[in-house]
Amino acid sequence: MPNLARWSSAQLNTLRLALALTVSVLIAFIGGWPGTFIMPVFVCVLLSAGGPPIPLGKGLFLLLAVAILLLIGRVIAEVFLPHPVVCLLLVSWLLLAGQYWAIRGGNQLLIVILFIAILILPLVGMESKEVLDAFVGGLFFSIALAVFMCWFAHALIPDPRLVANAKAELELPSKQETYRQAMIKTLLVLPLLLMFYLLKMTSDLLVLVFVALLIQMPSAEVGIKGSIGTLVANALGGLAAVICYNLLVLAPSPVMLGLAIFTVALLFGPKIYSDAPSAQLYGTGLNTVIVLLGGATGTFGDDAGTDMYVRLLQIGAACLYIVGALSLAENRLRGDDSKTATT
Repeated sequence: MPNLARWSSAQLNTLRLALALTVSVLIAFIGGWPGTFIMPVFVCVLLSAGGPPIPLGKGLFLLLAVAILLLIGRVIAEVFLPHPVVCLLLVSWLLLAGQYWAIRGGNQLLIVILFIAILILPLVGMESKEVLDAFVGGLFFSIALAVFMCWFAHALIPDPRLVANAKAELELPSKQETYRQAMIKTLLVLPLLLMFYLLKMTSDLLVLVFVALLIQMPSAEVGIKGSIGTLVANALGGLAAVICYNLLVLAPSPVMLGLAIFTVALLFGPKIYSDAPSAQLYGTGLNTVIVLLGGATGTFGDDAGTDMYVRLLQIGAACLYIVGALSLAENRLRGDDSKTATT
């Protein structure tokens, strides 16, 4: 066993992430309960943030907030789903509120959970009330297990040098500008939501989870360079997933799946924990690997052998749509603002 005391914080973070992700993916593979796919995704989200483990009180408050948000999604699915127009208006308003909250510096993790609750649970509710209840319970169990998994990972590989990430003093836009940006993002997500609902694409929930994660990336605010970075990071994640999938086809076993996840996490980890502006993008890229491999191997409750390339095409199209549309809309509006200012 190497002397971990000599390792840098970035190296310890990478090892912690790789071990926790590998264990969580294998637990999801063996367990297969409803909503199991969320656990590895949230392990990646929580550990990719760096910093010390979540304090106990804050973690318990987080789980309480998760339960409330999932309850909101369940109520929408059970009460408002039979009334499509009202349901769409309510979901749109909650999307807008969540985007507004995100731009004003709200808790990104809770915002993602809000989006998962209002985007996915009504779609699951189209199946049956029993399936919906099982899925809500499974989601909460998965998120709670992800939090405990992160606590255990920090206990197993401690690093007393870690300090809470200080939030940069961001210059928040005006309320009018915040509303404008939130409205743009909401209007761009709605066509995807309508497509999923009208076609009843209940087998493609992972794509909506990916969209919920992706729309939090500040691609529009950082311009073309940031948009290209988002696309490159997700392309690297897709390429890594394809390589791992083909290795699993040659040697299908839980051991090979664990080795694939562990290796990819070790490769992405140094980028995630670097001080580069693209660090957050590589975290999203790693989640792309998890989503694609989980769907293709049956790890996340889908039928084993789900076409990897179909899933890759779906996620790639969603990424291109969200990033491209946000950038185009933002650049167009900035151009209009410039014209107005010169006039």
